[in-house]
Amino acid sequence: MEIPAVFGSHVFPSSLLFFAVLYISGYFFVFKNWKGTSRFEAASCLNSFVHGIVAVIFCSYDIMTNPWKLDAPNTDIENKIMDFSLAYFAIDFIHYLVINPSDYLFILHHIATSTYMSSCRYYTGHGGLSSICLMCTGEATSPFQNVWTLARMARGESPLANKIYTGMSPIFTVYFTIMRCIVGPYLAWQLGSFYIPGKADKVIPRKLAYFWMFIVILAIVGSCVWVYKLWIGLIRFNAKKKAANRAAKMQKTE
Repeated sequence: MEIPAVFGSHVFPSSLLFFAVLYISGYFFVFKNWKGTSRFEAASCLNSFVHGIVAVIFCSYDIMTNPWKLDAPNTDIENKIMDFSLAYFAIDFIHYLVINPSDYLFILHHIATSTYMSSCRYYTGHGGLSSICLMCTGEATSPFQNVWTLARMARGESPLANKIYTGMSPIFTVYFTIMRCIVGPYLAWQLGSFYIPGKADKVIPRKLAYFWMFIVILAIVGSCVWVYKLWIGLIRFNAKKKAANRAAKMQKTE
């Protein structure tokens, strides 16, 4: 199956260079007026934003144009999507190790995701559809999450950013919850129902299939932690907002 030449013939190294250049461009040009570690985090968000959009587009195309066969040989587009994504995760992994090494949840997420994809891409050569479905589900929230994150970081200095953050927070929290706590577990059930009984034993070793499902379950647990933090943050934000509004009304009446 042919896809546009945007991926090139040597996808992983070219994508690695692309995301490295994009990160550097974000740091030195796009967010040049930002200060401290926020500037690095913003550059990481730019990478994540671009990767999320590209991944969702091509993953959706692959899902819609191929039959639901979880033990099928990887298609050309699936291999290229996985190489593209592995390059992104490699650059972002370096970012977290250097800039934010205490964020164990994200670091563990990147290791787990990269392990799943690399074993599917380079070891079994089968089951690419499962990786693509998981990627599409996870990255479907990425563009919104990165806009929300950038707005959250800039809201103290930018009225527009504060307005975007305030408006997006409840919508994004609900959307993230649906994707990560409903769609994600449903997809995990579909994959587990196929891989755990050994329906792919001819092409994917059973122990590896078990490991894949362990990674998926681990990712769902991590997503639930993120969802919990989002709801706690949203509740606290709304409480502070209501308290500030009450205080402002009291000052006007005095």
